[in-house]
Amino acid sequence: MAAEVLPLQGHTVAVTRPDNGEDGGGRLGELLRLQGAEVLSVPLIRFVPAPDPQALREGLSDLRGVAWVLITSPQGAAALSGTLESLGPLPLSGVRLAAVGEATARELRAAGLDVAFVPSTATALALGRELPARPGQVALHLTSQLSENTLRGELQARGIAYRRLELYRTEPAVLNAAQRRSLAGVGAVTLASGSAARELAALAGPDLDPRRLRVAAIGEQTAAAARALGFFSVTVAPHPSLEGLVAAAIKAVRS
Repeated sequence: MAAEVLPLQGHTVAVTRPDNGEDGGGRLGELLRLQGAEVLSVPLIRFVPAPDPQALREGLSDLRGVAWVLITSPQGAAALSGTLESLGPLPLSGVRLAAVGEATARELRAAGLDVAFVPSTATALALGRELPARPGQVALHLTSQLSENTLRGELQARGIAYRRLELYRTEPAVLNAAQRRSLAGVGAVTLASGSAARELAALAGPDLDPRRLRVAAIGEQTAAAARALGFFSVTVAPHPSLEGLVAAAIKAVRS
């Protein structure tokens, strides 16, 4: 009996999410390898602490009037956990936590935090539309400096006051020449954020035209950012999750 041919066998897929340097693409890399892919880990962004820890501490220490604290990425959840550990006990009692999706909720729960709400779809749009807040209540969004305005717009349209506090920063990573050469030959590139799409486009040069790479985007917002940047082939995940991103990568290499 012939051996099973896996969907991504013979293809190299680039993982652009930040990598801890130990597992070659993290959980997404694992899922891609299970489908037969060779995984190229080329982080396009990196996360660093907020530049003003005192402002962050003051913002988290005075939550009077805040009904909801919103976390919209696993990185945000990890940053909040680290902030609470470094700054000591903070008055979060009486404030409800909302996570954009189950991956973010798992990070928060692992840190011992209760998650009161997760929307039906892991997007800022769904969180803004479905958050069980009343008009006049205040929602505090803990995020990076590059957060999009989708969540703000949806909440404000419902009469919910929106506040934002910089919990961490998203910065571009630097690729070396070997990474650039390897990226030029991949079957697909996975993108999990508009920030990653922008950094991928910024790699354009004589040795690389990123717009010609097949892109697998985790959701419509990321896909829209990629299309606006001129990417020719963009496949959207059927649902905004790592598993959905793998499905998009399979579809992308077949296109």
